[in-house]
Amino acid sequence: MAYSQKAVNDFHRRRYYQMVANVPIEHKEAIQAAAAARGVSVSRLICEVLGRELKLDLTLDGGFPRGKQKQE
Repeated sequence: MAYSQKAVNDFHRRRYYQMVANVPIEHKEAIQAAAAARGVSVSRLICEVLGRELKLDLTLDGGFPRGKQKQE
């Protein structure tokens, strides 16, 4: 079943708090490398760090119907 982009946007607007973080450009490659070393996206890396620091479950697995699942 395909979802329209409007449905996806509405889902995200209802379910997620979207934030913007500004960091100096010279740290961009280090952040991307840290995420790549863990095999995750920069967004997931940020969620993992915030989750660990604040003791929150910010995992994105299964967050959207038919979303990508972690392969074992």
